Amino acid sequence: MKRWSSFIRESIEHMISIKWIVVGIVFYFYGVRLKKEIVQAACEQKVSFNNWDITLRLLSDAYLIVYFITPVTLFFLIRSLFLDFDYQVFIRLGSFKKWVYRSLRNFWINVFSLLFLWFFMALFMAIGFSHSWNWSDLSKAAHFTNTLEGLVNFFSYPAFAFFAQFVLLLFTFSLLHIVFSIMYVLTKNKGVIIFMSVLFFLFNIVGFKLFPTELAFLLPVTFFSIANALNAFHSLESVYIIVIAVLVFCICLLPFLDLNKRPYIRAMKSYIPIVFYFSLCIMGIGVTAQSLVRSSDITILDVFVMSFAGVSAERFAYIPFFFYAVVFFGFTYLLQLFFLSNELEQLSYYKIIRFRSLNKWFWSWMKKFIVITFFFLMILFVLSLAVAVCFQTNIDGYVTLLSKPLHEMIYHFFMNGFLQIMFYISLIFIVSWISNESIYGVVLISICMIVMLPRVNVNGIIPIGLNSMVYLVDYSPYYLTMILMIANVMSFFVIHRLLKQSLKI
Repeated sequence: MKRWSSFIRESIEHMISIKWIVVGIVFYFYGVRLKKEIVQAACEQKVSFNNWDITLRLLSDAYLIVYFITPVTLFFLIRSLFLDFDYQVFIRLGSFKKWVYRSLRNFWINVFSLLFLWFFMALFMAIGFSHSWNWSDLSKAAHFTNTLEGLVNFFSYPAFAFFAQFVLLLFTFSLLHIVFSIMYVLTKNKGVIIFMSVLFFLFNIVGFKLFPTELAFLLPVTFFSIANALNAFHSLESVYIIVIAVLVFCICLLPFLDLNKRPYIRAMKSYIPIVFYFSLCIMGIGVTAQSLVRSSDITILDVFVMSFAGVSAERFAYIPFFFYAVVFFGFTYLLQLFFLSNELEQLSYYKIIRFRSLNKWFWSWMKKFIVITFFFLMILFVLSLAVAVCFQTNIDGYVTLLSKPLHEMIYHFFMNGFLQIMFYISLIFIVSWISNESIYGVVLISICMIVMLPRVNVNGIIPIGLNSMVYLVDYSPYYLTMILMIANVMSFFVIHRLLKQSLKI
């Protein structure tokens, strides 16, 4: 009780200052503008409106959040971090973990005033409007200025939306502070924190203006406004789950701040490209699922098929093209980076003597690649289904977007996907073996991407990108298997000849 009373007392003391009067004035004039907009829209639509129209609009308005709430919050966040970061405080508290909690408390003492003024002004601006506990006709109307239509379909009463917005802001503000405080403890660099805050603010502005609806779930404003969150995820449960899960994960990380982090950082560095790669894969599948969920007939297998649709000479689009490059060329590059380059660099007379021939040496690690590739395709398949389930698509065992038997699509993804990756790996090995430079593998990937451009591989003979799902529209999966089998046999024959004739070490 003493802590709560001191917290409230300090918050009230902070509120009685010029800066909060200025903040209140900003809320007031922005609220007046919204009231005029609401009255004008109601007159045009000839519908009734009530207190919740202005209250919820002011609390969930994306422009107010992006251009005012976010920078003010970041200011208080950075200020609390820099003022509280003192080694004498660390000695007294005994751990970085306790300092993060102390800093979070001080942050809330400042930001609570912002939150209080925001909610108070949202209620205050309702003066002059008719009062009701139900949604107004304006909130239910499909008008371009109405941002509450989605909330009407999700909440039975507007008071529930009011409470949901308050809870979301509590979690989001706390998460934002803990993430920044962890980064400050790890880096102990003010410049890094300032750069992060500027980047966060600019990304919020640029993304808010330029990002399509399918990518709205990546924007910070989505996690500050229940109206934007509902438009991005079509379900508020997903938003709360994401925010709470990340918050719990960050809290679980706090005890590690007091350990010797250098061995862990060294161990984690090698996994950063892999984590980044799979994050891009999940993001790409999520974008596909987001673009498909508008239709009620979409199934989890539709998300799977469209995520790996890829491109062909006749059917080309930039997003599937780049996502195919990220998934399959990216995977091939990771294999080269972590395994193939090391094998080539560590090749010596001792290895040749131990394996008795270069061909046996080649197949000793190529078998690992085969197993890794198989598991990689399984992971992609499971990830696509899992992401589709998160977006609440129909859990049905059929595909609506491609008129091919399901077993052929599964066969094409696994068999032709496996053969395609094997061909990429063999090509990179041939180029690396001949040139003795791993950089040429990147050049080869660039050439392969050019081959996938429109009107290049018209007859589907060049064995590049043939595992794209879109090829099933024009070709049989078994024909594509034949092309890829011939290409792999030829590439492995070339490798066999190179290794047999080569005297390289």
